[in-house]
Amino acid sequence: MAIHSFYVIAWDSGQPLYHRTFVEVSDNPTLLSGLLASVELLALKITQQHVNVVTMRDSRFLFKVDNDNGLLLVFITDITEDPERFSEYLDMLHERFLEIFEDPAHKLPVYQRDPRRAKVFDELVDSLVSHWETGEASILSAKIMDILDVYTVFYNLTLQKILSDRSREMHYPDIKRIFETHLQSDPALRHMSVDQHGVVSYDQVNPDLVRLQSLVDTLHLILQELIAIARRTRRRQSYETLFFEHFAPMIKAENERLKEYNLTEKLVMELL
Repeated sequence: MAIHSFYVIAWDSGQPLYHRTFVEVSDNPTLLSGLLASVELLALKITQQHVNVVTMRDSRFLFKVDNDNGLLLVFITDITEDPERFSEYLDMLHERFLEIFEDPAHKLPVYQRDPRRAKVFDELVDSLVSHWETGEASILSAKIMDILDVYTVFYNLTLQKILSDRSREMHYPDIKRIFETHLQSDPALRHMSVDQHGVVSYDQVNPDLVRLQSLVDTLHLILQELIAIARRTRRRQSYETLFFEHFAPMIKAENERLKEYNLTEKLVMELL
């Protein structure tokens, strides 16, 4: 799941007021709540500012401090998720938490364990997270297919326009090996194929099974080796002429997607 856990923590004591976990974890909620509160306090002490996002190798922690009500809210998500969008999700849960646990007899909402209110909030959180997960899965699949498409455009240009027919035929065993070697890193990518005409296809790839974290690195390594072959088969001046004839117009045409996925610098520098 994209969303791992959601915590509401007492800002003054670091004690968990509410937590909901959507993946199996071994962490003690009380210990983790204290640790998360300590991260915020340390940031506040050192920088005089609250920390909003902490990114680790496999997880991202999104923080929101509600000083008026003495709350710290934390979302723990996959590293691949959009922190801005998930911050909006966290804002929504914050609002609903205050609504459900509010008590007219008190100035501030009541946070003690109330089984009835807790059950209502559990059901609400589960419903929202389920809808968000569905939406995130669709967004992620579209992003993966877009990235595959962008790189495939440049693969096909390299193989069909930069390499001559004779060079492509001569180097086809190496080209095939390049794809097979690097695509082994992700079983879902093994369905990508390249034929003797230099046509790369990813139609059989299931984006729901692709690991986004390593996707760009894998695709870029393939491009590096294809460009290396192309450079070896062309004189420098010939390659530069073909670059401006074929690559430059495509870079311009794909500018929006290159920027969207932060590929511009990495990909363009490889082609130059």
